[in-house]
Amino acid sequence: MGSLTAPGGELPSGMVTFLFTDIEGSTRLACELGEKYREVLHEHRRLLRKVFSCRDGSELLTEGDSFFIVFDDAHNAVDAAITAQETLWGHPWPTAARWRGPARPKVRMGLHTGYAVPDNQGYATSLVHRAARVCAAAHGDQILCSRTTLEACGHLPEGTHAVNLGLFRLRGFDDSEQLHQLSSGPLPQRFPPPSAQRRQHNLPAEPDLFIGRKDEQGDLIRLLNGHRLISVTALTGTGKSRLVKNLALRLADTYRDGAWYADLSTHDDLGSALTTAFGFRDDPFRPLLDCVIERLRHQECLIVLDDTQGHHTLPITRLLAECPGVRVLSTSHQPLGLVGEVKWALPTMSVPDAAALMRRRAMAASGGVDPGDCIELATYVDGFPPAVTILASLLPFMNGDRLLHKLHTEKLTLLDARGELSAILDDVYEQLSPRAAFLLRALSDRPVAVGVDDVEQLCGGAGAALDALINLVDMSLVDIHRTDGEAVYRLPAPVRWYANLQRQQAGDQPPQTARCSSMATHMPPPRLSWTGAPTK
Repeated sequence: MGSLTAPGGELPSGMVTFLFTDIEGSTRLACELGEKYREVLHEHRRLLRKVFSCRDGSELLTEGDSFFIVFDDAHNAVDAAITAQETLWGHPWPTAARWRGPARPKVRMGLHTGYAVPDNQGYATSLVHRAARVCAAAHGDQILCSRTTLEACGHLPEGTHAVNLGLFRLRGFDDSEQLHQLSSGPLPQRFPPPSAQRRQHNLPAEPDLFIGRKDEQGDLIRLLNGHRLISVTALTGTGKSRLVKNLALRLADTYRDGAWYADLSTHDDLGSALTTAFGFRDDPFRPLLDCVIERLRHQECLIVLDDTQGHHTLPITRLLAECPGVRVLSTSHQPLGLVGEVKWALPTMSVPDAAALMRRRAMAASGGVDPGDCIELATYVDGFPPAVTILASLLPFMNGDRLLHKLHTEKLTLLDARGELSAILDDVYEQLSPRAAFLLRALSDRPVAVGVDDVEQLCGGAGAALDALINLVDMSLVDIHRTDGEAVYRLPAPVRWYANLQRQQAGDQPPQTARCSSMATHMPPPRLSWTGAPTK
């Protein structure tokens, strides 16, 4: 145990600020470093003691990797914590080629202020325990303080700012404590929520109410009850991300360890995305996926992976193999092709749901002005979500009847005025096989659903028909409807208009005589552009 002396050789009395610190993950750090850990620990102690002593801190206890310091001035305590973290952050710590980073101890710090009078053995007050719990709620590199500390500090040290994290219940206390995060420019700014809060998910509340998709949610819940990997496939802009996030929020309490959402489009790899989603701390000595799997090995949870790509398949396979209590709900443009995967194509919205969504978004875009019933508009575009979104943005500028009239006469010109529809459909069309592209164009004059027999007639044989049809289904370009065990297929109206334009520009034979199997080559499609539009 070390000791810092207070001014005058006495512990401060009255309004004092307690500061607790400890190293997060010190056991693993000690195991990984071996004999070098002693050097790191002693250097950590030397640096902190120097900072605390310069700001009139009195050291009450040093045990293992922890410090307990008391200050008679809250401003000095906050300044000491910030300076200590900056000192640790900038210090040259040991490193090695096999490590992912330097062996820098990640120290968490907690401060709490209150009225306390010491005796000859220190302080005997619940304030000490509360300060210790504030520290325990922090993560490595993070400084948390109570509201009373922030108020007692007055003005923060230059370059320091505080973020209100909200109310949390600290372990052992029945009331809630308002916690603030203190940081400065050089220090990390983003951390998982304080560990004092029991978390069942990481999903933010949606800014507006989720509309529709009740049948689809029911289907997915049934599938999750019997399968561990569900792939939800759909075109961009169809609402698949909102659907799975809403479903995860709804199901969070049904899984022992909650439901968690990871946006893979913002991360380089699955390990990084899951580390962020769960709030796990980075380990410089091991691959991130190894750390995640170790933590999830005995957990029972639902993981939503949004925007899954082909390079994620191997990590997902390993995650499911080594974590038997984990279920994965994935979204992507096409199935992953993994063993045990259930492919589920998101259908277009029902007309009533699409009309309600269009009305809600139009009101949001017009300052609350109600455009009225949108059923006719939603019906004309078959509830196709990208078209619903586009029309909702146009309703504030013209009434529904006028917009419907212009849609009858201009169709694609109106829907793609800002290039939104072409951005969705052109790239998908270019990825189709020659047979599938031909079938898409051939179906462009079929407003009613067709069965497999019709597709075989268009394609000149069962093999060619199934190959083309599977490709269209996997790319989410057709809606599937099942009646009496038989599946029928139909292009949503905007996709049919687009396919009709592609057929005109490609110069296909009439679909009754053309054959998919005769398409030996597939020229790159023209980009979506027009001066007029085909008829419905």
